[in-house]
Amino acid sequence: MRVVIGVGNPFRSDDAAGLEVARRLTNVTAYESSLGGFELMDLWQGADEVVIVDAMHSKAEPGTVRVYKPLEQPLPAATFASSHAIGVAETIEMARQLGRLPARLSVYGIEAEKLTSGTAVSPAVAAAIDRVVAELDHA
Repeated sequence: MRVVIGVGNPFRSDDAAGLEVARRLTNVTAYESSLGGFELMDLWQGADEVVIVDAMHSKAEPGTVRVYKPLEQPLPAATFASSHAIGVAETIEMARQLGRLPARLSVYGIEAEKLTSGTAVSPAVAAAIDRVVAELDHA
């Protein structure tokens, strides 16, 4: 079973990118996570393949999409800085130590333009959300 988990904060503008991807998927099991941490491990439990989608801040052009393979190399933790105590990178490393990683794991990072208060995503991030939804819904 393949599961997509969209991560983010719906009240921090572009940080909602992962949540918006999860909301729009129709051909795959998708969950939203605003909490991060252990909730991610609970959501992917029993899945063979997991795709996590989250906003990132790597100083790339807003709307840039990068795909990471954390089973091959740890995520750059600073790139996926979270508003929670335990973000995606830390959760994956914790799951690695606990032996709770899925067999296949990918992380899609969507470069944020603004992480300020608000519920609207920037145009560049909205276009990236469209691209990621199209890719994941038809994979």
